[in-house]
Amino acid sequence: MTAIEHARPAGMPLAPVDFSQTQIDLIKNQIAPGASDGELHLFIEQCRRTGLDPFSRQIYAVMREQSVKQGNQWVKVQKMTIQVSIDGFRVIAERHGQYAGRVGPYWCGPDGQWVDVWLQQGPPAAAKVGILRHGFTEPLWAVARFEAYASRKQDGALMGLWAKMPDVMIAKCAEAQALRSAFPNDLSGLYTGDEMAQADNPREEGRPTPEAQQGSRRADVTREVQEAAGTPAHTTQPAPQAPNATALQRVRDMAQRVQQYGAERVEEILGRHDWQNDMSAAAAAYSDLKDFGLEQAALLKAREQAQPAPQEDVQDAQFTPDPTPITNDQIGQLQSAARGMNADSSEIRAAVWAWILQRPAPVNTTVLTAQDAADVLAYLAKCSPEQRIQATAEAMRVFDIPELPF
Repeated sequence: MTAIEHARPAGMPLAPVDFSQTQIDLIKNQIAPGASDGELHLFIEQCRRTGLDPFSRQIYAVMREQSVKQGNQWVKVQKMTIQVSIDGFRVIAERHGQYAGRVGPYWCGPDGQWVDVWLQQGPPAAAKVGILRHGFTEPLWAVARFEAYASRKQDGALMGLWAKMPDVMIAKCAEAQALRSAFPNDLSGLYTGDEMAQADNPREEGRPTPEAQQGSRRADVTREVQEAAGTPAHTTQPAPQAPNATALQRVRDMAQRVQQYGAERVEEILGRHDWQNDMSAAAAAYSDLKDFGLEQAALLKAREQAQPAPQEDVQDAQFTPDPTPITNDQIGQLQSAARGMNADSSEIRAAVWAWILQRPAPVNTTVLTAQDAADVLAYLAKCSPEQRIQATAEAMRVFDIPELPF
């Protein structure tokens, strides 16, 4: 029995932790694509330990590029990182039974003056949140600096939601820190996607990677002896190979071809890779751009095929989409997906569905047709957690919906 299960109040059961084979296959294909069997097993065990529901996006797996040492060289491989949403952190705290709410968030600028609402044009310098727990004499505070967590592009510009709602993002990081400190037995080793966003930031030139800093003591001793003797230490990490003109042009051409499907997404892909300086990064950028284009083209084709075919012998005929109403099962799937997209109100959900379906105005869940729901779910199945949240932000921008604090 986990500490969470032991301490939770009556009437607050954990999410189901016994997954069927169908659910495991769904997790592997949709929630943790690219994970090895060992990583998949680890993810499922973490779901069971925390009692979090991966289908509600309370916990999810993210594949990140990491450097590992193989022989005398560092090579880049894809490794799974388990992340928990801020909602998952709150669920764990609530189930604990000792959670008594929070104080804040508060924000400050470079002057260090704390305010309870951030109205400045630029991002705050930091945010702080206090967690209340039964038995504590005062709130347990945590402070998160913006520069320590902000997600940035190759040119240093803020990325995604960090550019659109920087105060909200840094406040969630502060709250996650505070919750982890208040409930260490249940949250130790767990981090939110907002906290991990900076892991993909481009590294400054000359700064060693964390993997290189975590070398063995034996390697450190060897280096120290060499430095004491005045002999330069040999580096085992080869310099990146600069891409040739052909490789660079291929990336530019592919970016131009898929620009029609989403300029912001293309910019995000290019910003994620150092494609102008590293041949392997250029190849990865080209591959990601191509995959993005193929996915969007397939979705567009599916939408076109779903439209009724015109009748040649009938003039001025009016054709309407398939009137089959949405099913209760589809409504449940859409609501489950919305919980992991920050689509926390019916107004936002209506905007998201309309944005995905390319409708001129928001459309409520209950008035969608079965085909509409199928199209939305097919689109979301191909999106990563970050892409889903980005879709919500874009829909709110297109339909001019005010941003919510959380």
